[in-house]
Amino acid sequence: MDQAYAASAVLALALAGLAASNILYDRGMPCAVSRCMASALGGAAFLVAVLWLDAWTAIALSSILTLFILVLRLGFRRGLRGARGRLPSQAWAEVTYAMAGTFSLAVGWGLLDNKWLAFVPIAFMAWGDNAAGLARATLWRHRVASLWPSLAMLGVCLATAVLIQPYWIGALGAVVATAAERFGPRPHGLWDDNCGVVAVSFAVMAVLTRLSG
Repeated sequence: MDQAYAASAVLALALAGLAASNILYDRGMPCAVSRCMASALGGAAFLVAVLWLDAWTAIALSSILTLFILVLRLGFRRGLRGARGRLPSQAWAEVTYAMAGTFSLAVGWGLLDNKWLAFVPIAFMAWGDNAAGLARATLWRHRVASLWPSLAMLGVCLATAVLIQPYWIGALGAVVATAAERFGPRPHGLWDDNCGVVAVSFAVMAVLTRLSG
C-alpha cells in the first residue's frame, strides 16, 4: 500500500478510536468501558503502521499522535473525555499509552529492526490489558481481586504472541505482561500499567530473541 494511504489509515483509526470513546461516554457508557474502544482501535492503528509503513515513518507518525494526545490532555481535556481513566493510577493513561507504543516502535523496529518485537508488546497493552480492564469493569466488577480478568488478558496475549517466532518467546512475554498488569506498582504520574506491560514484556522478549540467535 502507498505510504500516504497507509498513514491516512493509521490516523483515521487512531482518531476514530478517540471519537468513538467520546460518543460512547456521551451516551452514558461508563468510562471504564468507553476507553476500551480507544485502546482497541489504537492497537489496530499500530498494526496497520507495522504492516504497511516503513519503520521511521511509523515512528514519526506515532510521535506526532503522542504529541497531539499530550496537547489534548494539557489543554483540551474534553477531547479525551471518553478515553481518560478515572483512577489516580490512570491519570495519564491516554498519554502513557501513546508514549509506550512509540517507545516500543522506536527501539524494537527502529533500532533492533524487528517490527514484530516492536508490535507484540503494544498488542499486549492495547488488547490484552484492555481485555482485563473490560472484564473487571463489567463481568467481575464486584470481585476486584478475581483472577479471571488476568486470565482473559493472558488468553489474548498468548493469541497475539504467535506473531513472534519462536512462539515460546512471545508466550513468555505474554506471561510477564499479564503479571506486570496484575502485580505491578500503581504509582501516580507517567508510569502506569501501559508503561509496565510494554516495558517488561519488551525487555524479556528482546533479551530472549537475542539469546536465541
